[in-house]
Amino acid sequence: MTGKNACFSLLSCLTLSGLLLLPAQAQPASPGPKTPAKLTPVTIAQFGHVFLYMPLYVAVQGGFFKEQGLDVKLVSTGGDEKTFTAVSTGNAQFGVSDPTFAAIAREHGHGGKVVAGIVKGTPFWVITFKNDIKTIANPAGFAGYRIATYTAPSTSYAVMKNILQNGGKPVNAKIVQGAFGTLLPMIKANHADMALEIEPMVSIANHQGAHIVYSPASAPGDFAFTGLTVSDDFFAKHPEQIQAAVNALANAMKYIRKDPKGTLQIAKKEFPEVQEAVIKEALDRLVASGTSPASPMLTKNAWDNAIALRKDLGDIKSGGSYEQNVDMKFVQKAPH
Repeated sequence: MTGKNACFSLLSCLTLSGLLLLPAQAQPASPGPKTPAKLTPVTIAQFGHVFLYMPLYVAVQGGFFKEQGLDVKLVSTGGDEKTFTAVSTGNAQFGVSDPTFAAIAREHGHGGKVVAGIVKGTPFWVITFKNDIKTIANPAGFAGYRIATYTAPSTSYAVMKNILQNGGKPVNAKIVQGAFGTLLPMIKANHADMALEIEPMVSIANHQGAHIVYSPASAPGDFAFTGLTVSDDFFAKHPEQIQAAVNALANAMKYIRKDPKGTLQIAKKEFPEVQEAVIKEALDRLVASGTSPASPMLTKNAWDNAIALRKDLGDIKSGGSYEQNVDMKFVQKAPH
């Protein structure tokens, strides 16, 4: 395996490593906005069918892409690097995954642009089934505990590692690594005391008797977690399609806040294997935390924090500037 291939193989475990959920057979939502007579077919490559991508699914099922003249086909790649490869090779017009891959790929000669944010912040919560573990107010409260995270070098692992470094005052705690679907059983089997999880696993655990003891959302500050990316070539040649896609996402994000019941119905169709009460709790938490954002705007601060974490992991050696890899002009023109 070459150094370049090894790098990309390793990076397949990054931000959303293990966050893949089995795809549902999505059904059309109730009739949405009036659609143009002629639609442009586009393919959006996503890491996988992930609950955190709810703005994307609402844009599809709610008819917001069609309202903008786009007939969207979603394909799952199973990896962040595979998603950006699909975009850079033209097999997909858009990609939904870790936005820093635009910068990572640029170091390998295949750059792109991030044109919208889809998931913001660090959408993790620390949960436990142990009643004797109370709310943890600061990193020092993790001392002596075993915390389960997704396998390194995932963002889950990196965020927890950063928390335990505690600004240069390391906390004596142990990170126990596991794949998606194994963290809750690890706690129940006493192989870990708590776990850093995402939705809907957090709400599923709560309905099984767990409770949240810590939220690291503010640990790295504003954070670019998932974005909509395009290749440099597509960015230059198809601004109308990019504007249409960004408009659709902006309208979907507004819809999520305006119509929680309608959003719940779409989420139920996307994830029928999850109980309705769990879905509602998960949606409420994502909206309240801002993880499911009110706008697709991706700020320089959020980008810089994500790039800083990637540099700490060694995924980006240099560069990665906001100016070179991100362009929010389409978001600025989108409905507000």
